[in-house]
Amino acid sequence: MRRIVHHKLGDPSELLRVEECPSEALGANQVRVKVSFAPIHPGDLLGVMGSPAFGTPPTIGPDGRVPGFEGAGLVSEIGPRVDQNLGLRTGLRVAFFPAAGSWRDEVIVPATSLAPLPDAIPDEVGAQLLINTATALSAIRTAHESVPQAERTGVVVLLTAAGSAVGRILGKLLVERGVKVVRLVRSESGAERLAGILPGSPIFATDTAGWKERARAAAGIAKIHVAIDSVGGALLGDVADLLAEGTGTVVNFGSLGGEASDIRLFAPRALTLKGVFLGQWTQQSADARQADIALAQQLAREPLSVFEVAASYPPSRIGDAVAHVGRPGRNGVVLFDFSSARGDAL
Repeated sequence: MRRIVHHKLGDPSELLRVEECPSEALGANQVRVKVSFAPIHPGDLLGVMGSPAFGTPPTIGPDGRVPGFEGAGLVSEIGPRVDQNLGLRTGLRVAFFPAAGSWRDEVIVPATSLAPLPDAIPDEVGAQLLINTATALSAIRTAHESVPQAERTGVVVLLTAAGSAVGRILGKLLVERGVKVVRLVRSESGAERLAGILPGSPIFATDTAGWKERARAAAGIAKIHVAIDSVGGALLGDVADLLAEGTGTVVNFGSLGGEASDIRLFAPRALTLKGVFLGQWTQQSADARQADIALAQQLAREPLSVFEVAASYPPSRIGDAVAHVGRPGRNGVVLFDFSSARGDAL
């Protein structure tokens, strides 16, 4: 079995490498999946770096650590105690999450972490289907709870990194739920690109002078009680300036800007900062998770899919793949393609 591994924390482009290792034994309630694609999320790279934005630095065992938490592939073996009502069988195409250590050509995951993929959804989309949707829905639920009860009509939400993979899902779902979304991206070119993909809501580039005034004007007379943010850093202060004093809340689920965020500005204005983590989604009931997966599959089947693929790379091109994730103006998710690399030399 091949896996992409690191043995210490630091620069992913220098530390990640491909290693060969024996296949692991399958547990009674587990399923073995031959991986076709696994996405490289920015958070995966933050984990390799040991960045505070990742949270508690990941533990690296004596055999190293394999990043990644989701992917897609074919079921190749099923444990003897797996519930037959799940409908799993060898050869079934599936997406899987959560599955720590998914950057390998086969994974062993709990049977409950699998979602069958319809024929209409290719593996490249299925591989990125679950984490991004789960993050978006968790952020929306937290945002909803943060809007004052008396203000839940005519809601305006400020959305940073609106062109990112999660940002596109958030923008689409919020609009469909009757929320007015003021979308923020980094550049004018990014604003034009996003408007062409998902038209409708106003979009402003934060590298353009006067964007805060235009964003405030776009909200009209409504107060902005909530911002959903995945950038942090210096932008957090600008976002806070646009929020209603006393009731404003920033719902944060990332740090795409790579900068430390100064939250001292929150206290004098009685603003609130709430974090979103994927454990919130996994702690839901099985029925609730299945409903969210069905929604993700529905989004993936729509003509203007929010699940764009930027590029896919074989494991032998780790450096190129990592560099692409950090490329300005990147559209879509970068994937490791294990299906095309099975016969390659290390």
